[in-house]
Amino acid sequence: MLPQDDPGWASYGETVLRWHTVPPLAIDLARDVEPTQRDALHRLGLGASFGLVTPCNPFGRRSDPEENAGRLRRLLAQLDAAGTRYLRVDGCSPDGVHVEPGVALAGSKEEIIALARRWEQSAIYWWDGARFWVEGALTKAAPWPLGGPG
Repeated sequence: MLPQDDPGWASYGETVLRWHTVPPLAIDLARDVEPTQRDALHRLGLGASFGLVTPCNPFGRRSDPEENAGRLRRLLAQLDAAGTRYLRVDGCSPDGVHVEPGVALAGSKEEIIALARRWEQSAIYWWDGARFWVEGALTKAAPWPLGGPG
């Protein structure tokens, strides 16, 4: 799969991550990650680096909301059954109209990409401790840095 095969590829860099945490955390991937946001990410307890995966909209094609909700339930059940610690996080369009639920979880980049491939995903977001990256899963593309360390 090439980036042009995913109709939403260009929007990866315009995503706002909304974490299901208390207090809530939102990170606009089009901007540099601020020091306070980096501190908040560290406090999540996922380690120095981690990945974000969604089970929704396989191959970058929009699915109906019921299918996406079922895919999310199955992913969460799979993670729970395996005893995998994760945090819920949604990838949202800047205007909040499009919301794609997913999870953040610790593991090697290769493990997270393998999980994304099993869920038929074009890419993952990867946090390296300073910035987020788009890393291809099904899509063959060079890693794409988002924002920056500030």
